[in-house]
Amino acid sequence: MMRIVSTAMLLLVLATTAGLANPKPRVVVLIAGSCSARDFAGMLDEGSAGLLNVRAGRPSRELEPGSKSGFESGCISLGAGAMATGGAEVRLAGDASGLIDAQTVRDAFEYRTGVRPRGAAILHPEIALMARVNAESSYRAKPGELGSALHKAGIRTAVIGCSDIPGEIHREAVAAAMDERGTVDYGEVDGAKLLRPDPSAPYGIRTNPTALLDMFDRLRADCRFVVIDYGDTFRADSYSELCTDQQAAALKAQSDARVRSFARQLERRLDARHDLLIVLSPNARSFSEIEGERMGAIVIRGPGFSGGMLTSPSTRRGGIVTLGDVGPTILDFLGAAPGVEMVGRPMRNVPSAEVARTLLLMNSDASAQAQRQVIMRWSSVAQSVIVVLLLVAILLPGPLWTKRLASWLALSFVAIPVAMLSMPLVCSVGLVGSTLVLIGLTAAIIGLCALVIRSPGRAFVWLCAALVLGLMVDLLRGAPLIQASIAGYNVIEGARYYGIGNELMGTMLGATIAGLGMALASGRIGKRIAGLASVALLGATFVSIGAPFLGANIGGALAAAPAIGVVLLARRGWRPSARGIALIALLTVVLVGGLFATDALRSGAAQSHAGKTVAMMSDEGAGGLLWVIERKLALNCMLIVTSVWSRLLGLCMAGSAALYWWGSRLRGGSLLRREEYAAVLGCLVGTLGAFAFNDSGVVAGATCAVFLFGLLALRLLENDKGRI
Repeated sequence: MMRIVSTAMLLLVLATTAGLANPKPRVVVLIAGSCSARDFAGMLDEGSAGLLNVRAGRPSRELEPGSKSGFESGCISLGAGAMATGGAEVRLAGDASGLIDAQTVRDAFEYRTGVRPRGAAILHPEIALMARVNAESSYRAKPGELGSALHKAGIRTAVIGCSDIPGEIHREAVAAAMDERGTVDYGEVDGAKLLRPDPSAPYGIRTNPTALLDMFDRLRADCRFVVIDYGDTFRADSYSELCTDQQAAALKAQSDARVRSFARQLERRLDARHDLLIVLSPNARSFSEIEGERMGAIVIRGPGFSGGMLTSPSTRRGGIVTLGDVGPTILDFLGAAPGVEMVGRPMRNVPSAEVARTLLLMNSDASAQAQRQVIMRWSSVAQSVIVVLLLVAILLPGPLWTKRLASWLALSFVAIPVAMLSMPLVCSVGLVGSTLVLIGLTAAIIGLCALVIRSPGRAFVWLCAALVLGLMVDLLRGAPLIQASIAGYNVIEGARYYGIGNELMGTMLGATIAGLGMALASGRIGKRIAGLASVALLGATFVSIGAPFLGANIGGALAAAPAIGVVLLARRGWRPSARGIALIALLTVVLVGGLFATDALRSGAAQSHAGKTVAMMSDEGAGGLLWVIERKLALNCMLIVTSVWSRLLGLCMAGSAALYWWGSRLRGGSLLRREEYAAVLGCLVGTLGAFAFNDSGVVAGATCAVFLFGLLALRLLENDKGRI
């Protein structure tokens, strides 16, 4: 009997020793709100670091407005693993026994949810409102998805700290740690216990680091996920609007230094061999010396994140990750399965030298590009004016020189995007300088064509060829020009990080079809060669736009496929018919279905959003696809009313119809040659498809429609001796 007892005790000791030797890993997230990469400069080389895109869901009328820095929406998005919507209600969490508006948090929680929270230390009484608003939003994020996934894996959670200011509680960090019921297992968020008076600090208070660390040390061993809100940085940023710029910068620097000191103290309490420390800002600064600085920052220290830059399959760019990637990274590290509604991907480290210098430069470049990209919207206004001027020149009688001048002005539709794509090779300056450079480059391109080619029609074809070839080559090289161009996408906006954006997708499709049609209409190329060239060029354009490893623009592929089918059939004399439309629809399904299948078969880390859509449909069935369609239609309807591009799209479509009717009336129905007719039909279908199948379809449709209008305008401006 004694032998059995001794053996059992020995096994128990060995098991305990093994557990101590191999402790279960923990993840600690230290939130330093309202910070940029510059605020994290002293930590960027102490782990794996990156710029953090903090884009969240659009504000809802059902919610109270949040802080202008977006701390509320950032924290709720962090806990959702997706772009969630959040307003002032995200602040209103607390200890279960604490008071909010003279009512205990526990009572408010029970009244609103009908659930009696047993054992939870922290509660969020506003969980029902947050869940309902986000379920009805465009992105259908689920607040508390991260906490729920951790609880399903048997991992307890905690949140410590707050960003309270006098007269206003700020417990947004609870939304980053709670589950979908609005509960957190352990922690403390009462400012009376965690803050201390300091006359030299913003609002006269600052975080008590000793209190935070004491609370952290008392957490139970089964609590393996902890969120700590070090509120000083948020308070310093919020207080800045009351200060001079110099004083605001000084207070921010002091709060940054305290965060760095606290992070080092916290790290000493962790096991570097097993635990992960994540320091991040889930929102951008509201006060910044750099105009347009809207990126957060993140540093990760621990196994697999010993140094270098962060990246993820969401961005495919070294040094840039998204807020939605944080949750999946935590779950992946702790061995838990991500929630279905999470759209982010686990981050990984990319070995890099001079990380701090590189990230600070990237942060500055992103801010500068955000300022310059307003020029893209201005260009739509300029092109709208040009459309009107060309209509006046064509439809109203006038001297020959005005027609000649108008024909060269029509080149601006292709010269402007060529200039935009070339600008990063010329210089990188501010808003005013970039505007002047764009105007100068556009004028120089048109002037050079006038001197060398001397024919607006042939110049249009050559510029289209240069633009399409330039985009194809740039995509093969990883799209460095597109990423730096004002016609490309910006990491601050976060709508796209790789491939080709809707602006240049519409441009590429329109330039390919219009340029090809005008080139072949000359009759200088044999029919067989013309047919092969058409298939090759249109096919290369489709692949460049839609292939997951190149353009990765599925909406663009859905627009390009039917446009290509129309062009190829119309070149053979086809007129719209039910049989032809069915054939085009079949071609579209085959081509786009091939892209989806190719992406779905790739590994999860390499998939683009096309593969993710297939996975969503396999989980949710047709309902998932209908939701995607509904979201795109809702966004397009909003942009029709609010976007300046809708004016250009409407003018081009109405102007093209007027030119076609006017030209057919004057020429007795023989305005267009067969190749040009095919191009007009293709551009029309491409424009409609770009509008229908893209999130910002107004932009994509407008950038394609200008080539439809440009082709018709140049055709009508031909002189009596042939092509201009």
